[in-house]
Amino acid sequence: MVRFSLVIFHLFYGFILALYILYISDKSKKKLIKSWSKKLLKLFKVKLEINQNIHRILSEKNYLIVSNHISWLDIFLINSVYPVPFLSKADVAKWPLIGKLTKSADTIYINRDKNKSLSIASNLIEKHLKKMNSVYFFPESVATDGSKLLPFKSNFFQTAINANVDVLPIVIKYTEQNNLSTAPSYAGDISLMQSMMSLIRLKNIKAKLSILPKIPSNVNRKMLAEKTHKKIYEALK
Repeated sequence: MVRFSLVIFHLFYGFILALYILYISDKSKKKLIKSWSKKLLKLFKVKLEINQNIHRILSEKNYLIVSNHISWLDIFLINSVYPVPFLSKADVAKWPLIGKLTKSADTIYINRDKNKSLSIASNLIEKHLKKMNSVYFFPESVATDGSKLLPFKSNFFQTAINANVDVLPIVIKYTEQNNLSTAPSYAGDISLMQSMMSLIRLKNIKAKLSILPKIPSNVNRKMLAEKTHKKIYEALK
């Protein structure tokens, strides 16, 4: 109960922070998002392990970052190290408290049922990439329990080709006592609150980010999506 109260308090703090960061520099904004994300992981007792120095990698060059999708926590794993804009379904903007923070963090929202939304999102991603910013998205479109990898939708891979940037594949795994954990999953009909309560019940959980070799965007978008899917699929085995 104490942990739950602390999490709710931290979410309220994030809501207030979202209003404040609208008026500060980009550098200061990223610093606050990073700090808030690290604290969120700490409250859920999530231990983050990364196989490479992602801060250095993203500081030196911008990428279209692609990974498998398991949880609403996924974006905060990256943001706890190096905050980047990410692509998200439009519903996230309506989430209690968290939605406000994502709005202030340069999130690009998309409604996949509307072609106009796809076009607007593609243009925004491309604009970020051409400004030397990395952008993070989940080509599966939906979350899984982490035990499988769904086919990738290729639409947004075109932005990497247009902006002439490489794709950076990342594999996300959540484990508890060295076994796959589905507690963080936000798949199917699992609600945000159910996912949070599943995490709070755990004594600790490990989140592992595996940074894979970059993939040049010198092919068509379907082939680029297939190459990226293959790399992530093989790493998940």
